[in-house]
Amino acid sequence: MKTISFLYIDDGPEPALAKYLDKGYQNDKYNIEYSDIIFNPNDGYDSLLKNPKVRAANIIFVDSRLFENQNAMNGKFTGEEFKLVLKKFYPYIEVLVITQNTIDNDITMISKYNPFCGKTPAEYYGSILPTHINNAIANIEQYWLLSEKLSNNENWDAMLKSKVFATLNGNDQYDELTKADVDNLIQAFKDIQG
Repeated sequence: MKTISFLYIDDGPEPALAKYLDKGYQNDKYNIEYSDIIFNPNDGYDSLLKNPKVRAANIIFVDSRLFENQNAMNGKFTGEEFKLVLKKFYPYIEVLVITQNTIDNDITMISKYNPFCGKTPAEYYGSILPTHINNAIANIEQYWLLSEKLSNNENWDAMLKSKVFATLNGNDQYDELTKADVDNLIQAFKDIQG
C-alpha cells in the first residue's frame, strides 16, 4: 500500500486539526503519514522551501495567517501567497490553506473550526476535510499516472524527463530561480494584493 504524506505548517498549530490529520482521516487505498512544522515567522519563507519535510509531503496544510507576523524579517504575506510560491518549486504537492475567513466553494481553502458551528472540532473536521483531502489525493494520483506514462514514453528528451522526475521527487536542483527572483515574485503578489 502506498503512503500519502500530510504536512501541517502553522506557527501555532490548532490541536483539533492536528489530531484529525494525524489520527482521524482514514483512506482505504493509502497509508497516511502525518508530520508538522511549527513555523517561526522570523525564519522566513525560504526556510520552508528548503525544508526536507516540505519536499517529501504530498499534501500540505498551511495556515493563511502564517506569515502575517509583523516582526517577520522577510516581510508579511499570506499562506495563499506562500501556496503560489510553493507551487512554483513543487507543483506536484497539493496545498490546502486553513483560514479564519469565510470560504465560498474553494476546494483548496478550508475554514478553521468555529466553536459556534454546533459541532465538536472532531465532528467539524470529520465533515469538512475528507472531501478536500480526497480531491487532493485524486490530483496526486494524476501526477503519479502521468509520471508513469512519461517514464514509458521514449519520445521525450532524457534531460526533460530527468528534470520532471527530479521535481516530482522533491529535488529542485534544476530550478533556475534565485532567492532574489522569489523575493521579486512575492513583492509582485503584495503589489497586486494592495
